[in-house]
Amino acid sequence: MRAQVRLALLLLPLAACTAEPVPKPRGYFRIDLPEPAYTGWTDSTTMALEIPAAARITDRGARGQARWFDIRYPGLRGTIHLTWSPVANDLPQLIEDAHAFKNTHQAKAGGIRSERMIRPEHRVFGTLFSVDGDVASPFVFYLTDSSSNFLYGALYFDAPPNADSLAPVSERIRTDMAHMAATLQWR
Repeated sequence: MRAQVRLALLLLPLAACTAEPVPKPRGYFRIDLPEPAYTGWTDSTTMALEIPAAARITDRGARGQARWFDIRYPGLRGTIHLTWSPVANDLPQLIEDAHAFKNTHQAKAGGIRSERMIRPEHRVFGTLFSVDGDVASPFVFYLTDSSSNFLYGALYFDAPPNADSLAPVSERIRTDMAHMAATLQWR
């Protein structure tokens, strides 16, 4: 009888194994974020600010009186699109357009947090918006001096919006964008 029990215990693990495969859960690649470091950047005519050292800025030229810039994070597949516009008695409309763009994310957003930027010593005023959820642009901002300059920025990724997998990168770039806003000076 003991021999039969032993044989049954030895054969039990073999009987439990099946040929049917078991899917493994989907995983994400590890993301190595560069250390926070900033370098000064100056546009010859409109502004000066500190940009992340890991990013590259490109002047995309002018459209009408507006100027367009991209701050690209090559290793993180993210781009901050900046638009500078002169203020010509249209400041309320420029601010309304920035809010309207932010509001286009409300259907998918889990929430929108806003942070006021008020730096009267450098005449920098505006709002930074953090948009939570699976949205196309998780961070949007506008900054102005209320009389001559208006800067609008939005972050986009070269990937489908997935807030969970992009969270570490989004948070890091949000921090970088807040730093840029805190160092902005009009020329």
